[in-house]
Amino acid sequence: MFCKICEKNQLEKAFSLGKQPLANKYPRDDFEIDNEKLYEMDIFFCNNCLSCKIDVDISRDIFFQDYFYLSSVNKELVEHFEDLALELKDKKFVLDIGSNDGILLKPLKQYKVKFLGIDPSENVGKIANSNGLTTLISFFNQESSKEIIKIGGRPDCIVASSVFTHLEDPLTFIEDVYNLLDDNGTFIIEVEYLKNILEQVQFERFYFDRPFYYSLHSLQKLFDKKNMKIIDVKPIKAHGGSIRVYLKKNKVVSKISENVLSMLREEKNKLSMAYAKSCFNIFKSEIKILKDNLENFKLKNLNVIGYGAPARLATITNFGKIDKNLIKFIIDDSPLKVNRFTPGSHIPIKNYEAIKDNFYREIILFAYEYYSSIKSKFLNKDVNFYKPIPMKKL
Repeated sequence: MFCKICEKNQLEKAFSLGKQPLANKYPRDDFEIDNEKLYEMDIFFCNNCLSCKIDVDISRDIFFQDYFYLSSVNKELVEHFEDLALELKDKKFVLDIGSNDGILLKPLKQYKVKFLGIDPSENVGKIANSNGLTTLISFFNQESSKEIIKIGGRPDCIVASSVFTHLEDPLTFIEDVYNLLDDNGTFIIEVEYLKNILEQVQFERFYFDRPFYYSLHSLQKLFDKKNMKIIDVKPIKAHGGSIRVYLKKNKVVSKISENVLSMLREEKNKLSMAYAKSCFNIFKSEIKILKDNLENFKLKNLNVIGYGAPARLATITNFGKIDKNLIKFIIDDSPLKVNRFTPGSHIPIKNYEAIKDNFYREIILFAYEYYSSIKSKFLNKDVNFYKPIPMKKL
């Protein structure tokens, strides 16, 4: 099978996550539940560029017509982007692609950095604009680049955080970035890292919003085609362990960080089709352990709830066939998700107020990376928190 990243015929099916819904579409009523579509989720691994791809034909426009993810409801993510803004405080003009509700734009504004956000989700972009965080509601492409230049000129820094894996046509995207970026400018991407997903058994991070899953090798092959060079890379905590990749145009690159060379060596020694399959077998076992524990809680008449309804919850609950019979409801801090249902499994989503008059001791943290801030809400209660995969008490 042909790989769109490296253009080699070394793409093979590695595993399947079964029938899955669109993970960021939260039905609100019986009509939307009845009309929800499920698709077979087959994951393919490329032995040449060490990447993964979900093979499914779904229009990308569907994913972002209405979007239910708000970055700024997560305290840890807010701090993450405050740190990035500090790093960018001396830039002349920062463009944030996929700016969501303005989580990076807000601290940039505080540093008096000229900025512009661009995001295709109308409902989320309106939130940013209402807060004075100027956001162009559009997909980033050649056409919107003209509008960006009219508004602010050529940026000396372009940021795309948790955007790159969502792209169906990454080469055209890179070309548009290259043409827009100031010649001495820096392009920064933050991308969910395939090596971490596999070795930390985070297969719930596969969902249809993201057609590609990258190693540094695969990113290097892509950007080499468009005359851009990776000059540095660093691990970051966001989204279960991502990487922040720094790029410049080839014509201005004089030095590449040892971090890049070291990570490439590690990948060569670790990533393979066989490794991906072995990690997936562990994931299947862990899903069974999670379901067995939930069924055991039910036998003991313990009411279990969840906290956090990120997209990866859909992958876990649908692959594990976990529904409201095992998890009573999910609490989520995003007002856009409250009073809806989880995709596919249709577990009710409520806000934190729903538990004020009732005590629920067993809580599955689907947004486990925000454990500290979630736990702080329950300081006066005897609560057991669990990470779902692998299931363990926190």
